[in-house]
Amino acid sequence: MNRRIHAYCAILFLLPALAWAQQSAEPQDPILMHRSPITPETLLAPEGGVHLDVLVTDAAGKPVAGLTQQDFRLFADKEPEEIVSFQAFDDVKVRPDPPAQAILVVDTVNCEFTELALVLHGLQRFLRQNGGHLALPVSIVVFNVDGLQTPSRPSSDGNALAEVVEQINPGLRAQDVDRTRLSIMALSHIAQDEAGIQGRKLVVWLGPGWSPPVLNPVAITPQEQRDRRDYFDYVVLLSTRLRQARIALYGGYANAAILEREFLSGVRTVSEEDPRNLSLSVLALQNGGRGGLAFVNQDSDVIDQLNSFFAEANTFYRIAFNPASSVHWGEYHDLKVGMEKPGLIARTNSGYYNEPDWAQPLQARAKAIPPRTPVKRVAEFVGKPITVADLEQTLKGLENKSDGEASKEISQLALTERLSSAKLASWKAALRGAKARSSLVEVADASVFLSLPGAEIPAQPAPDHDEQRRIISQALVYLSETIPKLPNFYATRTTNRYEDVRDDPKKPGSSILTGKPLDVAGSSSVVVLYRNGSETLRSMPGKRRGAYPEEKGLVTKGTFGPILSTVMVDASHGEMRFSHWEQGPERPEAVFGFVVPKGESHYTVAFRSPSAQSQNPDLQPSGYHGEIAIDPVTGTILRIALQADLDLDSVMLRADIMVEYGAVDIGDKTYTCPVRSVAISQGHAAILMRDIFENGSALGPPVTRLNDVSFADYHLFRGDVRIVSGDPPEPEKK
Repeated sequence: MNRRIHAYCAILFLLPALAWAQQSAEPQDPILMHRSPITPETLLAPEGGVHLDVLVTDAAGKPVAGLTQQDFRLFADKEPEEIVSFQAFDDVKVRPDPPAQAILVVDTVNCEFTELALVLHGLQRFLRQNGGHLALPVSIVVFNVDGLQTPSRPSSDGNALAEVVEQINPGLRAQDVDRTRLSIMALSHIAQDEAGIQGRKLVVWLGPGWSPPVLNPVAITPQEQRDRRDYFDYVVLLSTRLRQARIALYGGYANAAILEREFLSGVRTVSEEDPRNLSLSVLALQNGGRGGLAFVNQDSDVIDQLNSFFAEANTFYRIAFNPASSVHWGEYHDLKVGMEKPGLIARTNSGYYNEPDWAQPLQARAKAIPPRTPVKRVAEFVGKPITVADLEQTLKGLENKSDGEASKEISQLALTERLSSAKLASWKAALRGAKARSSLVEVADASVFLSLPGAEIPAQPAPDHDEQRRIISQALVYLSETIPKLPNFYATRTTNRYEDVRDDPKKPGSSILTGKPLDVAGSSSVVVLYRNGSETLRSMPGKRRGAYPEEKGLVTKGTFGPILSTVMVDASHGEMRFSHWEQGPERPEAVFGFVVPKGESHYTVAFRSPSAQSQNPDLQPSGYHGEIAIDPVTGTILRIALQADLDLDSVMLRADIMVEYGAVDIGDKTYTCPVRSVAISQGHAAILMRDIFENGSALGPPVTRLNDVSFADYHLFRGDVRIVSGDPPEPEKK
């Protein structure tokens, strides 16, 4: 069989979300004209960074209503936390608005045929009881090897839903599929979809759940270690998404072989991760639901379980507290709710991760569902983890090595912390060889979405809510008054491209995945013109208009102009919260984290689908999250980083952008403009298969691309200015 790998082409757009004052252009999104104006109140999230739904039961397991805030004690990492907001719901006097709803997942992947038949029959009987009048709105979700299917909308009409269930064909359980990974991704997809819907949800996973693999702790293979990192990412992702979506999870049979209780403690590091931490029972018990359920031996078991679950839906308490600021990704904190009255038990989330609300590590993109067509894959490169301090010592030890040797050694590293631009510039200047400097830039760029080392975080308390509002107000003034007054100017944008794929010299149009560190793929320079608040590119003299070398591979658009206003507008309809301080060139900068849901986002990822016949790119709007650094005195925005929250079944796995701003001289004045940008994308390649039996394509291993961008040579632009590049003009054709 012949296989050719075609790497994807990605374009990252930041569409202008708003026409700021003193700009003549009309808003490109007319819906924005009907939205409320942006204020610190619309940007800053309300107090209480972590919100919890708490169910309180008596000794018999029945929900208890009528409690007050004084009856609760909240502890994080065994330390008392102040409850900053409290609500009580009893389903009689004070009902939640909107009411809780139930999502019933029919699992055809993990259930055996006989067991699935019992589940389906029991579910139909449950839906038809009480004349078909359900206490909660119910959604039916069918999970199979092709993904999730929702055959009906949420409804309280049990009879109509029972007819839907009756049409579900159990079929035969699929073989040779990774049930654990498929199941985890399906659950994550449900949580992601429900995060944008208000109210509490009960997700009931009908069936035994999945059986995670058991690692050999004595001899873990490199592949198992990579899987372990993936599973750790899944733990963080699921924990955060389930909590944010207000999901109480129910499911998973009691199984002595799994020993769920041993895995209920939160996972703090990759080395602690065990796939069994992701078993259905464990996840259910950690997220305020119920796991370790009795086996379904008859359809009445399904009815009894669902009735007991539904009784817990609308009698609960909603509390919130302000978590401590986090500077490291994946910081786990235990949670415990204690009761003042004896005999009462509180059930809620057993812990939380401060991230990935505001930042994700390089490996935190959930992997797409693997193709069912078996494909030989190239091993993905995994660099040696190293801290910033250790990297400094490593670079000092390379002084007597050749440029090639130093480059090779640096390229094998992967930073676990962000390397600041100041240190990068200093260390880069100290390296003598061009190859070593290029490798250092690639390693540093790969770290821009991580946290700075703890030693570089100023030790000063977080500003109070009023001070946060003042800082946000300053930033809004900067965007609405200072940015529109920028003069028309132009600058040179230099892009250095890194990839882990190269052209196949034997097969034009195809590529080869190297399985090695990112390598230099090319460099290009264009003139960026900023005029009347918009960003355009100027053709280089002697070159065909519109033909830019950087249009191959990863392309970013909008990082020069619209990104600041776009993110602030989007964040006003999402969440923004103070995260931490970082040391700036003049004073500490206030760093705010933000989350923008897909429905409010103006961030679009365009890519050519591996299986698409058309050459036109597919456009995929994406939610995103990130952080923005603001000078607390002037309101000047000095750094912005955003990471796409792509759909889990997307061909694209990453689409992230960072832009840093600094003082530049334009004419006889100094302005704050972009000086550095980094864009990282990762997406599946297409493997085209041709032989006498097959004629098609499949998703190949992920391809990573990184653009390192610098801006320099700022000049005023006037109508009579002629932009001249250093490239000699091409000879005229005769």
